[in-house]
Amino acid sequence: MQVAQYLTEQLIRWGVKRIYGVAGDGIFAWLDQIAKQSDIQYISCRHESAAAMMASAEAKLTGCPAVCTATMGPGFVNLLNGLADAHTDRAPVIAITGQVETYKLGGAYKQFISQEDMIRPISFYSTTITHPDAIQSVLHKAFVTAMQQKGVTHFSICKDVFSQTTSDAVLPALPRIPHAIYPDRMEIELACEQVVKAQKPLILLGIGARKSADSCVKLAEQLGAGVLLSLGAKGAVEESHPLVIGGLGEGGSETALHALAEADLLLILGASWFPRAFLPKKLSVIQVDHRPGSIHAHPYLQSVTAELDDVLPIWMRRLQSRRLDEAWQEQIKRWHGEFGEETEQAVIQQPSEQVKPQTLIHTLGGLVNEDAIIVLDTGEHTIWFNRAFRGKKQIPLFSGKWRTMGFGLPAAVAAKLAYPEKQVVCVAGDGGLQMNLAELLTAAQLQLPIVILVVNNGTLGLEEVKMSQAGLIPFGVKLRNPDFQQLANACGISGKVVKEVQALEPVLRDALAADQLTLVDIHCTSPTLTERKKQISFQAQA
Repeated sequence: MQVAQYLTEQLIRWGVKRIYGVAGDGIFAWLDQIAKQSDIQYISCRHESAAAMMASAEAKLTGCPAVCTATMGPGFVNLLNGLADAHTDRAPVIAITGQVETYKLGGAYKQFISQEDMIRPISFYSTTITHPDAIQSVLHKAFVTAMQQKGVTHFSICKDVFSQTTSDAVLPALPRIPHAIYPDRMEIELACEQVVKAQKPLILLGIGARKSADSCVKLAEQLGAGVLLSLGAKGAVEESHPLVIGGLGEGGSETALHALAEADLLLILGASWFPRAFLPKKLSVIQVDHRPGSIHAHPYLQSVTAELDDVLPIWMRRLQSRRLDEAWQEQIKRWHGEFGEETEQAVIQQPSEQVKPQTLIHTLGGLVNEDAIIVLDTGEHTIWFNRAFRGKKQIPLFSGKWRTMGFGLPAAVAAKLAYPEKQVVCVAGDGGLQMNLAELLTAAQLQLPIVILVVNNGTLGLEEVKMSQAGLIPFGVKLRNPDFQQLANACGISGKVVKEVQALEPVLRDALAADQLTLVDIHCTSPTLTERKKQISFQAQA
């Protein structure tokens, strides 16, 4: 069979459900084969960067490899931003691109560029297929590597090779990828000794703790530890739980800073993020992670390289007879109350006032479904989400370490495709939305009932805040925005506007209940973010 047909049939056999891409002459022969089948849905995007972001978002949510495609030259280059997001957040994505004909490789031909050289820093594997009988081994290696390494792999296929005949047979299945780490019992026990001795412990949960959240909460209860949540862990534990006292970092709570100043141990479970500036220098830390590369270099850190499910049962058995420090328990109870009050104070507004971003985020938390997927673009509102959203069982989806603007809308499209039964809400700044604004038409074409909330304050808010905090005059951040409601209507999308606090809740309630693609243009105040670092009581550390 032809390479294009082989590629399609092999992806079907391996369970690929969607391919995100933009058409181009380098992949015409493959698109022709995709059009002849119905097992894989082809998502025709408006920009290749968005296609890669969609694949990244799907891989983050499902844990399964996702596929994106583009033509050679500018099509491939446009993929790179979205692929960098997948690479830095360890999402398994396979990028399949076109390339010039084999006889043009290395020459001064239009749209030729060495794709392997360009993608090398953000991929675990990249190659070019120049012979039809290489398709089987290359495709197999790309998938296995992406699944094993949890990251990006890529291969390009020369334009003339797509239509050539391969003798390769379609493989029935991919190999099982074992992810188990064999724990060191002595390492676990030594760390446990320190855990048992702690009188004022805290626990920081990260995105890697989501699947073990129930056990993490039981450990916290046995240990009498206050619980801090990273952005990725929001929704893993209901924030009404009396041990939850906020988050850590610029998106964290002031309450957490008070707790850290008094704590004698911080347990980091499933969090590769390590905001060193927010920790007392001599605070003892124990970090549990199955990836050695996620363990941080810190003089007072004791590491346990293992899966949480291998560690937590051992620790909990040792802690069964533990007597809790009553004074510490009372203090955590007070901090939990102060954490709630901190948010309530931040969102106090008059009905006729313009909406503050924290008011928007807090109001959304009271209306959205408990199991909704909340997709966040990058901006000031992302930090306010960490501070002001009171999670229940929702799943936040965001650009973690790459932190690219423009992620929100493409990711929301992928989230709704992957989980059509779940409510999907996208919160995007006016700047971030406009970076991939054309994907409104992708969502409209697919008739996806997503709710898009636009934080419309006429500025790149986070950049404005950071420049001001650095003592600089904000420059190059002001935006001249379109009428987002009219723009939505022009795309065949329901558009709504909120200009005052009193309209916020009823409009959000209607939009969330409508079960149709809706854009809500929320006129917000100028940035309101305060700098957490200035509130750290232990900044002048010895």
